[in-house]
Amino acid sequence: MGRSEDGCIRVGVVGLGRLWESRHKPALARLRDRYEVVSVYDQVGRRAEIEARQLGCVAAYGLVELLEMKRVDAVLLLAPQWFGLHALELCVGAGKAIYLAFPWMADLGEVERLAVKVEESGVPFMAEMPRRFYPVTLRLRELLATRLGEPRLIVGQVRLHGFDRYGEPGPSRQLAPGSLLVDPGCNLIDWCRFMVGEEPTEVWGEASELMPTGERDWGPDCQQVFLRFTGGKVAALLMMRHHAQAWGEAGRFLPQPGIQVYAERGAAWLEMPDRIQWSDATGVHEERLPMEPSVGERLAVQFARLVRGEASLAPTMRDVVSVCRLVDRLRGEGRSGNGRV
Repeated sequence: MGRSEDGCIRVGVVGLGRLWESRHKPALARLRDRYEVVSVYDQVGRRAEIEARQLGCVAAYGLVELLEMKRVDAVLLLAPQWFGLHALELCVGAGKAIYLAFPWMADLGEVERLAVKVEESGVPFMAEMPRRFYPVTLRLRELLATRLGEPRLIVGQVRLHGFDRYGEPGPSRQLAPGSLLVDPGCNLIDWCRFMVGEEPTEVWGEASELMPTGERDWGPDCQQVFLRFTGGKVAALLMMRHHAQAWGEAGRFLPQPGIQVYAERGAAWLEMPDRIQWSDATGVHEERLPMEPSVGERLAVQFARLVRGEASLAPTMRDVVSVCRLVDRLRGEGRSGNGRV
């Protein structure tokens, strides 16, 4: 794959919103030695024009126009726009490296079909699974490898306090209102797979309505997911929406959402993205981890390594398919009324 003379990866950006503004734009600005933004596209053409003027690059007025630019080595798909995952297929056809940031859960058959195209094409592909690169995740992996031993039980709780259509996904917000199984479910399920280091052998769940008058199109506002791995290892996740109008400031006194991890030689408590408490035979330890480099920079570094053919921790298309299959099974049990898959 061609790159500029100074070795920078030349990227085209699709979808200019607050996810771009808060995570990816600052990251690429700090990694000027690795990246050059050569074109931007947004379904709101004026937004692309303004951004292109600020960056000193070209505004594209269509996805095909951007993909036909020979100077573009890789495409950052940061928002679904009006064409959704079809953009991924067009990138494959154009032979461009792909960074997929928006929620990728769709019809399983469609995801599997696209996965075949990606793998057959050989184009570099990275899915944005940011929780893998939170400071507490990286620190916990170090501790499991050196002090705590193999994880045996993961218990996690997430309360969503709202959504932001163009916002940065985080531990307590959605990118857009939608199913809890998709967001944050997909990322949390992947996080458990990542921490345990294997695929679950069983998955099952329960859904309920905490607020019967809530928005029905979003699905249940409380979702539990259970994952069983080999050797009796288990993960239990609870995801729910916080209804501020009905519950007021209850979030101020309710237990802090977070993740407990019980391992062979100790335990840990994580508050995403940067606080961890852990204990072993030597005592209790608490760490507030630095957020520099940012999560956006960590993601961009892994993508650069992937594009250059270097060793990378980038989540793959196989990770996407694995998570989508698990979520599809959970959805299937909801349709069938079966309590376990």
